[in-house]
Amino acid sequence: MEFIKITWSESGNYMVFCAIIIVTIIIAQLVKNYIQKKITEKTSGHQIDVTSFVFIKHMLVSIIYFLGFGWALLLLPITNTFAHSLLAGAGASTLILGFASQQLFSNLFSGLFLVINRPFKIGDTIEFQGSQGKVAEINLNATLIIDQDGNKIFIPSSIILNDKIKIVNIN
Repeated sequence: MEFIKITWSESGNYMVFCAIIIVTIIIAQLVKNYIQKKITEKTSGHQIDVTSFVFIKHMLVSIIYFLGFGWALLLLPITNTFAHSLLAGAGASTLILGFASQQLFSNLFSGLFLVINRPFKIGDTIEFQGSQGKVAEINLNATLIIDQDGNKIFIPSSIILNDKIKIVNIN
């Protein structure tokens, strides 16, 4: 009987885990769609730079995912064991993660700099390393431009800050 209780308890945790993940994804998508709708409503027909609004939208959705997935992971019994193992190898893990995430953090801080200083904005046409296109999106890790043929070009934020950009047409 004890085995059945443990199994039911663990399976209950897994069901709650799955439910939280599903609810998190649904809430994040609803918030994303709602904010995008409001951005479109407020900026259509006006000369308003949407770069900051899009950045805030991405940040809010990321926070929702982080909180939801974090909460769900706390329910899994394996996370306790994993946490103890991670603490045991924290020194080596920190060193490895530091080297592995160096480029990621470089892109994140460069993207933050781009959003705050706005050397260009969504809708501007830029030329970068021989590629020319219209800026479609500015995220923390990369900027998306679409060229004349409709090709999507993702440029990492750290590369944008370390190279020169020609703004061909300011929106």
